[in-house]
Amino acid sequence: MPTRRAALRAGAAVLAAGAAPARAASRPVALGSAAEIGAFRSDPRYREALKRYCDIVVPMNDLKWDALRHERAGFDFAGADEIVAFAEANGKALRGHTLLWGEALPPWVGEMTTRAEAERELTRHIEVVVDRYKGRIATWDVVNEVIKYDPTSGGPWRDTVWQRLLGPEHVEIAFRTAARTDPKARLVLNDFHFEERDPGAAARRAVALDICRRLRDKGIPIHGLGMQAHLYAERTIDTEGLQRFMRDLDGLGLDVEITELDVIDWKMPADAALRDKHAAALVASFLGAVASAKRPKAIVTWGLTDRYSWVGETFPRKDGARARPLPLDADYRPKPMLAVLERYRRGTG
Repeated sequence: MPTRRAALRAGAAVLAAGAAPARAASRPVALGSAAEIGAFRSDPRYREALKRYCDIVVPMNDLKWDALRHERAGFDFAGADEIVAFAEANGKALRGHTLLWGEALPPWVGEMTTRAEAERELTRHIEVVVDRYKGRIATWDVVNEVIKYDPTSGGPWRDTVWQRLLGPEHVEIAFRTAARTDPKARLVLNDFHFEERDPGAAARRAVALDICRRLRDKGIPIHGLGMQAHLYAERTIDTEGLQRFMRDLDGLGLDVEITELDVIDWKMPADAALRDKHAAALVASFLGAVASAKRPKAIVTWGLTDRYSWVGETFPRKDGARARPLPLDADYRPKPMLAVLERYRRGTG
């Protein structure tokens, strides 16, 4: 476990790295959060925080297959409709997450055995979901986490039921169907692990560019790339790699969106103030690297308050301290990370 002094030195270095690059032309960047339906229904402070701090709301889980498709024959839009109605009533934009993913699937999906069956169900699902929210959800994560974690070992594609039954064409089917169903929607390829200084992240950046380029070359609409940005506090940001990545996306005429930002602090010291300072510095470094080459279209955190986050359960700390991955603490008090995000929201970041 790093000492407090070493961690402070690391945080200062990260902050300096985040401030170093010259920024691309400043403009306000919409700020948003994913909304978890349980907290949304039970906690009034959660809803008030979404109203106060967010320009964009994303249904965290309620547009995934396992929430919508309990049974093959029907759709359950109860949770998604609640969050969409809340966003509309409060003047918030909406992002849809996600139309195709290899996880969060109901059991019946795994029982499919033929290409024709998989294509039929995938197409129908996207048509029904996108049509329901046509003109209401402006942007969709059409395909989520399709790239193998290490693309250099055994090919670029993640092993999913869609890949096994449809091959790489499942990505094209999804984008074509979404575009046909709502021609005005912005369509995004969403994935993770682009930001670190290691060969795996560089390989993933190359695969993402190749997928985007192939879609564009075939005339299939794609408007942007979503970078999840689940940032590990003990790792460093590849500023140069991200800047090249942004320039390459720009060359394809694509936007970039930060879609699932949080900080995984399981290996940091327990001191809350130290962790909060380091998390803010890391987010500043990441956003600085991106924005120095290409201003993001949006910045969306994967949750808004430490009270409700996947990080603590998935990455439990050995000391039992609560994870602190998000802009507000468990009592909804703003943390230094929020100040970093608000600078981008105001156009001063």
